[in-house]
Amino acid sequence: MHYRSWRGVGLLTAPIAVLLAYFLLSLAQHHSDATMSFRLATTPLLLSRLLPASVTRTNSSSFLVPAAASLLQKAFFLPTTIPSSTSAPFSKNSFSTTSSNMASTKLSLSEAISHRRTIYQLTKESTISDDRLKEIVSQAILDVPSSFNSQSTRLIVLVKEKHDQYWQIVEDALRAIVPADSWASTEGRIKMFKNAYGTILFYEDREVVKGLQTKLPIYADKFPQWADHTSAMHQYALWVALEAEGLGANLQHYNPLPDQKVSEQFGVPLEWSHVAQLVFGKPAEGAREGLQKKDQKPVEERVQWHGF
Repeated sequence: MHYRSWRGVGLLTAPIAVLLAYFLLSLAQHHSDATMSFRLATTPLLLSRLLPASVTRTNSSSFLVPAAASLLQKAFFLPTTIPSSTSAPFSKNSFSTTSSNMASTKLSLSEAISHRRTIYQLTKESTISDDRLKEIVSQAILDVPSSFNSQSTRLIVLVKEKHDQYWQIVEDALRAIVPADSWASTEGRIKMFKNAYGTILFYEDREVVKGLQTKLPIYADKFPQWADHTSAMHQYALWVALEAEGLGANLQHYNPLPDQKVSEQFGVPLEWSHVAQLVFGKPAEGAREGLQKKDQKPVEERVQWHGF
């Protein structure tokens, strides 16, 4: 008796649901507001939960529920399947953890690693805002690891005229020691670096290293080497991060020649030891396309696999 009563209710409710869905479909055709686009794919399940359980067991509801669900999907512009998370290429693998900064043209981490190359032909333009550049550098200094959490890496970021000032200091230092017959090529390289948008100077705080040597003398001879490893990780992380944003870069090592003047110009603490310079900017037209294919040795010669 109970089953029959519910069946009667179901037969009455299902057509009403169909009519309601039809009404919503008609309404949706006159309103294209984006707020109607609910990203759901559970309409049949939700509809079945709205109806008595007996309805889903009746012969008539075997087509009424799916039909109503289909109409509801159309009315609300619902997809028939849930979009796969892998369909959005930069949703999970992006280097940046700030979703608001993920542009559709941004490379994934894997792509940025693969695309990263040394690019010398750069321009005084940037593909990102200075605020975004600050975010990237801040993320690197906070998240890149260091041995014993030493956090010994120090960075100075120079853009625009400050970038030019740095490379003028380097040029002046080199002019004093490079023979006149070799100066033309040296000058050309410095002008090439100066023509970029900015430079990141990498330093290691040797006082931090000395402190660790005192605290853990058993590793005293290792800490300078580990500090270099830390710096290298920061260099690579930032290089890849800039690549992901469409910027090109090249890594230079003109220290220690300009170090004293640079310290005076930019207020660099004496305990900071200059390690490298990452020059960056928007690649000149054709600069990336003109790169020669890298000559790479097979993976099998460089990687061993055990336990796979």
